[in-house]
Amino acid sequence: MLFLFFSALSARLESIFGSAAALPSLASHSCLLLIGGLALAGCAPKVELARPAIALPQQFEARAPTPAAEEVALDHWWDGFGDAQLTSLVNAALERSTDARSAYFRLREARAIRDQALSQQQPGGGISGSAASRGGTVMSGHDVLASTAEGSSQSLGFSPSWELDLFGRLSAIGRGARASYVAAAYDYHAARMSIAADVATMLFDARGLAVQRDDAEEILRIASELARTSALARDHGLVAAADTARLEGDVASARAELTRIDVALRNAKRSLLVLVGRADAPTDSLSIKAALDTPPAVPASIPATLLARRPDVLAAQARLAAATHAVQIDRLALFPRFTLQGSGSINRGSGPPALISGLWSLAAGLSLPVLDRTRLIAQLRATEAQGQQAVIAYEGAVQDAFRDADIALATLNADRLRLDDLSRAEERARFAFDAGRKGQAAGLTDLTTLLQSERTWRAARSALTNARAQALRDAVSTFRALGGGWSPDQPATAPGQPSVSLPTQSKDIL
Repeated sequence: MLFLFFSALSARLESIFGSAAALPSLASHSCLLLIGGLALAGCAPKVELARPAIALPQQFEARAPTPAAEEVALDHWWDGFGDAQLTSLVNAALERSTDARSAYFRLREARAIRDQALSQQQPGGGISGSAASRGGTVMSGHDVLASTAEGSSQSLGFSPSWELDLFGRLSAIGRGARASYVAAAYDYHAARMSIAADVATMLFDARGLAVQRDDAEEILRIASELARTSALARDHGLVAAADTARLEGDVASARAELTRIDVALRNAKRSLLVLVGRADAPTDSLSIKAALDTPPAVPASIPATLLARRPDVLAAQARLAAATHAVQIDRLALFPRFTLQGSGSINRGSGPPALISGLWSLAAGLSLPVLDRTRLIAQLRATEAQGQQAVIAYEGAVQDAFRDADIALATLNADRLRLDDLSRAEERARFAFDAGRKGQAAGLTDLTTLLQSERTWRAARSALTNARAQALRDAVSTFRALGGGWSPDQPATAPGQPSVSLPTQSKDIL
């Protein structure tokens, strides 16, 4: 086939430029080189990467709880909480946070690198031009400074070149570049998915602190009331001074705990403001309600869906494809390369004499990596090792995704059971404390018993508050583990920048 190609090229040149005798015997000389090149290329080692070992069960051991009547969409899971503040903060962070904007420009960089790689499949070359003028004087006879004839010249040249992709090296470069860009696109989605989860987690942390603050204020009020009552009884000789001192110490401890929670809540607000791109806003501008709602039920899922939903898994798969193409590229580097090189120029001069001339040339070139063969084979082996690492990385990404989802679902189920028990414990502890206060007022319960029941209720209430906040955080982790928080059809955006349509694996990775 290649002999026919060069023969056809030679015939075409003859038809265009006349007798082929003026041209090199392109077919015969090139085919001699071709035979030697193919002999060397035939010794190129064949490399095949191992197939990833992917083994996933059909179901998670810990299945999602019974889904709600209206299933939460994974693409925008934060909308399923029915929380306007959460939705607003997530949208703001996805638009203005430094992490989101950096992810956008990393994607732009990856796209430019892809375009640069794809341009190698196109002809290259440039246009050159020049202009010159000439003149002078001579010393002759009576005219000591006689002028000579003046003139000017202009030239315009064009020198294109094109590598013929006979063995598919350039095509492999293009496919590898597209696969790398696909991986970068999934990295973009993964970054935004993390941002949404971080915003929700920080918001629920702040709300947990707000609830703790309300609890601390109530504990301080109760401790102050008990200390005041005890001080009056002490003044009348009804209570020992040591008991009153103990209650006054509880007041100081409650006040210190309130101070700790206040600064923790303030710092949580600042962290949240930075994440949503409002770093310079005062913390008082962010209102945090003291309420911890029940998280929505996660949609039913199976392990196989993680392969299509988790952007980190998809990015690892795309990098595996890029590594496979890289191995092919380095192997094809051992094969001959064929190029077509041409040049043409037009020259124009102005008198005397005035003339226009043109020159052209067209040549076919072949390069054989004869002396570089040892180096290229070593490079191929290194690329093969990198490819095997990509296989293992993909296997690890799948295993990590399954682990994350399975643990998240198990934790979410445990949270629901734990909340039921802690709610019951808090209700019973509060009942016991209220009964103790009434008994102490009636003289039926001593102070030690009352303080013990108060501490029991305080611990139960704190545990319930922490468990509610943790259940919300675990729900966020579950949505994230299941691959929620992104859509493959969503373009990449940044403030003041054009939107970028993202590639899909099916059409851009192969």
